[in-house]
Order: sequence, then structure tokens, then C-alpha cells
Amino acid sequence: MNTPNVFASNGPLVWSQPKAMRREYQLSNGDELVGWLRFEKFSGSLATAEVASQNWTFKREGFLHPRVTVRAQNSEVNLAVFHPSWSGGGVVEFPDGRQIRWRHASFWRSEWAFVQGEDRQLLLFKQHEGFLKISARLECDPANAAGPDLPLLAALGWYLMLLTAQDSAAAVSVAAIS
Repeated sequence: MNTPNVFASNGPLVWSQPKAMRREYQLSNGDELVGWLRFEKFSGSLATAEVASQNWTFKREGFLHPRVTVRAQNSEVNLAVFHPSWSGGGVVEFPDGRQIRWRHASFWRSEWAFVQGEDRQLLLFKQHEGFLKISARLECDPANAAGPDLPLLAALGWYLMLLTAQDSAAAVSVAAIS
């Protein structure tokens, strides 16, 4: 899984869930595995990911002021922090002060993108839902393919989409019980 720049390749990048009922996901470029993400427990928000030979952990923290921390594996230092907004989306903040926005790119919120500045789209996620499984296709503008943050954003965006799907399923369950 040592691909120098998975975003400069010709094939589509697709996040998929190989086995239903497992919280394990793969990022593939055709038949080649270029990344993965898995939750550490059946419930909970701690996940480990690898894309382009880079590793991170993601964890949602807080209730009134929620955030998602991004850390190198086996480290307690934040490489980035995602701050969600109540209206959806949010901002990824890096220690050097850079900010990248996460926002929906379609009316039905099936497409999400990381955007820098006003409109420079770095990475687009097009979600597909199947029976018991979820997947998404990633699109990257070739002009942005060499961006150093793209592997991290590819993993973090998928993590955020999975949390959103999990939260939506929980809300439907609660509404059905009520």
C-alpha cells in the first residue's frame, strides 16, 4: 500500500465497506488498496486510518463544544482539529493557523467537499448508500493532486461522513422508539 501520490492517478478513488456490520473501510484505486479506516470498537468514535502510508487516529470529543481530534498514531499531540458547525460542515484547523472548510456540495447533502479560501475545492466526496453498506467516490482536481494535506483530508472526510451516517441512524432509531 505504498503509493507515492494516489491522487494523481487516473483511476477513481473509492471508499467502501467490504463487510456489512463491520466498521472497517477501504480506499481503493481500482484493484489497488491505497488506504483504510477502522473504528477501534463496535461503538465509540475512536478510529485509526492510513492513506498513502500516513497514519492517524480520529476521535470525537466534547458535547456542548464538540470537536474531532486528528493525531499521529500513538501520539497525544493534535495534528489538526475539526470544529463542526451546528448547521452542518465545519472547519479543520491546523497548528500553523491554516483552515480548511468542510461543507456540503449538493442540496441533498450526499456530496461533501473540503474547500480552501472561498471556492478552491480540494477534495470532493460523492456518497453512495447501498443495502447495509456505505461508499463514496473521491474526486480531486488535478491541480490540487500534490497537496500535502490530501491523504489526511481523504481519511478525515470519510470519517466525518461515517459519523454523520451513524448519528442519522441513531436519530431515526430514537424517533421510531418514541
